[in-house]
Amino acid sequence: MNKSDTIAAIILGAAVGVALLKFFSMSKEEKDAFLSHLKNTTNDLLDDAENTVEKVEQYVVQFKGKGEKHLVDKLYVVRNMLKDFYGSGQRYLL
Repeated sequence: MNKSDTIAAIILGAAVGVALLKFFSMSKEEKDAFLSHLKNTTNDLLDDAENTVEKVEQYVVQFKGKGEKHLVDKLYVVRNMLKDFYGSGQRYLL
């Protein structure tokens, strides 16, 4: 693992840790709203499966185009995909 991959892994781990801390410190109402958002968005993505698959394929092409040694760039592609699929005006975790 090269230096940038190590840094990316540390940043990713820290982000996951912060998100988990935030989630477990939420009130029951906030957790319910967050989980409801995830459920409803996932159902919308499944209802429009053809469009969802096309979008995922575009992100996979971007991901593969980054090369093996560019983990940071790949993380940005994954971030953009999740933001595109699950983004909302409300920022639940971060």
